[in-house]
Amino acid sequence: MKTFFATTLLILSSFSVFAEEQLIELSDGTELPVKTFTSEGDALFIWLPSEFGLSPRFQQLAQRNTKVGIETWIPDYHSAWFIPPGRYSLNELDPQFVVEVIDKALSDTTKDIYLVNSGRMAVKALQATRRLQDGQRDLKRLRGMISISPRLYQSTPQGGETAVFLPIASASNLPIYILQPKAAGGYWRVGLVAEELEKGGSPVFLQTLEDVGDGFFSREFFSDLEAKMTQRLPNILKAATQQLKLLDGTPNTASRMSDEEAQPEKPSGSALLKPYKGDAYALPLKLNTLEGRSIDLAELKGQVVLVNFWATWCPPCVEEIPSLERLYQKTKPRGLEILAVDVGETKEQMREFLKDKPITFPVLMDIDGSALKRWNVHAFPTTLILDRQHKIRYAGFGAFNWSGTEVLKTLEPLLQD
Repeated sequence: MKTFFATTLLILSSFSVFAEEQLIELSDGTELPVKTFTSEGDALFIWLPSEFGLSPRFQQLAQRNTKVGIETWIPDYHSAWFIPPGRYSLNELDPQFVVEVIDKALSDTTKDIYLVNSGRMAVKALQATRRLQDGQRDLKRLRGMISISPRLYQSTPQGGETAVFLPIASASNLPIYILQPKAAGGYWRVGLVAEELEKGGSPVFLQTLEDVGDGFFSREFFSDLEAKMTQRLPNILKAATQQLKLLDGTPNTASRMSDEEAQPEKPSGSALLKPYKGDAYALPLKLNTLEGRSIDLAELKGQVVLVNFWATWCPPCVEEIPSLERLYQKTKPRGLEILAVDVGETKEQMREFLKDKPITFPVLMDIDGSALKRWNVHAFPTTLILDRQHKIRYAGFGAFNWSGTEVLKTLEPLLQD
């Protein structure tokens, strides 16, 4: 495997980022660009960018890592194969090409190596580690993985469904440190993720990050609190390496598993209006509104009910509110009720959010997430449509134009029953 080096000066916004660029020739002949932010410290991050690719803020963070003694390598798989960033953009990436970057770092440095990732790239890191273990390489210097909001599900469940993890999740013994933003759908299920990883023998550390959402350190749009957390992140990462270093590194032998190479499934068809799988009826739901009035779903029998789980920090959730209100005004006289279940936020936060938003459907407060957990909700927004007998007829996740033709055509038979 040949390696070529070129020094590049990157000027990003008002922050000057100095990075070397390695071109690692992969086993298929592709030259993989790897941005390298050098440091004198004893820790080396192989930071696998998420499916959404690189960003100037992400590279600025890598530069800040050098100030706390962390060298960072960032392989750019998107540019190597001219892949446009997107939710499933790296599904077909062969984990062998992650192996070859790790192998290069193990050969060229004496530093402790940490795999850092977010989103669906956690899957590739786990798969690559298994391949290294199968090669009987001494992996003591591969200290573990730091994953921010890891995505290890085979597919995002419809509301009410049990999550199915990819096989690799329960067949890893790599030491893992999870950083989970609290203002994210994954926060409410991160305990299940940790339990799944522990099944294969992985020691798992878990730390939640207050007041920030997924991608807070790399998104173009971010809050003041997210900017402050990004400034703190290098020290948080440094502390994570110290925890992982207390362990013995990655075992040289992999855990057993049945099917390593399964990939996340791409959803097909409409993002929301999918017939619900199975023959299930709605679970109990009784919560207080923002005004303190108790609403019990059981008392709404005879009405078609749209139950929407959401939060104010979720941009798609906020985006669909006006169309939900239009749908409500149009169909309430025919027997449609909307219950908007806000998860994990206080009444004060909700009052501030709603003060300039004239909505008339009830907002229910699920402050401790108990309803979300009972209803098996895994992503925001998640919506379930119940018929007049409260059988679940449609369920799914993602924002939608609720006043569009597709919705009205789908609801029409339920409203006529």
